[in-house]
Amino acid sequence: MIRAYSVSGKELQSGDILSSKTLNKLSEEVTWLWIDGSDLEKQETKMISTFFGIEEKILSDITKGKVSPCCERHHDHVLISIPSIEFDKALNVHPISVIIKEKTLITLRNECDTELVGKVVETLGGYVVENGETHLSFVVTRLFREIAEQNSEAMMSIRELIDEVEEKALTKPSDKSVTHFVFRLKKEISTLYRLLWVEKELMSDVKERMIPFVELDEEARLVVADAIDDIERELEFADSYSRTLDGILRLQDLGLIRRLERTLIYLTVMLLLLDVLIILGEFILALS
Repeated sequence: MIRAYSVSGKELQSGDILSSKTLNKLSEEVTWLWIDGSDLEKQETKMISTFFGIEEKILSDITKGKVSPCCERHHDHVLISIPSIEFDKALNVHPISVIIKEKTLITLRNECDTELVGKVVETLGGYVVENGETHLSFVVTRLFREIAEQNSEAMMSIRELIDEVEEKALTKPSDKSVTHFVFRLKKEISTLYRLLWVEKELMSDVKERMIPFVELDEEARLVVADAIDDIERELEFADSYSRTLDGILRLQDLGLIRRLERTLIYLTVMLLLLDVLIILGEFILALS
């Protein structure tokens, strides 16, 4: 599905794009255009490629999820692919690709990020009503902010899961399933850390005006700076969570050691009893 957003006076206009004709007419009537594509069909990919002069293979790779987090500069546009992160018992990553031309912004994503993009649209609509005309950079920076806030929700989910695992480790220190789960979670947190670092670097490039076609005013710079601060906080949390999981593993090791100690004590008592029985048996034989 392709949906277009544009600004006219103090009104945010939106509508579905069903043909190149509609897209051509709309682009001639507005000063800038935001095209949001979700789970594009092949013909929709071709339409965007033809109309905006973007290599079809680039768009195809994006829709197939073959584009890693990056910032690539082409002759008349720039491609930013930034990871969108969710955590619900397991880490889920689905990149949002942003293509920026002089007067056009294209976001390509899957259905999972509809709510996130909806928040950006809501913020854009509110801003337009109060202030009138804005620019593409407004959408880009608010998108970054929503991604950073979604990161925070993911980190809270991880913290809750770690608390559950920690409680289980205390009550069942010898449970091997806890150990397996901790190692899986450590691997996912390591992946999450790398993704957050990439997000931070991409946003820093935007903030420092290193990305073509993204012109930031002071307000937009503050929005990006806040998003970067949030990601730096999440990176610290990721480090902390990893250390907590190490502590759970040490607790597991301690539980195994105590279990071994109890087993050794039982064996020692049994050997002592066996020695007593042997001595008692020899004494009875001697008396008889």
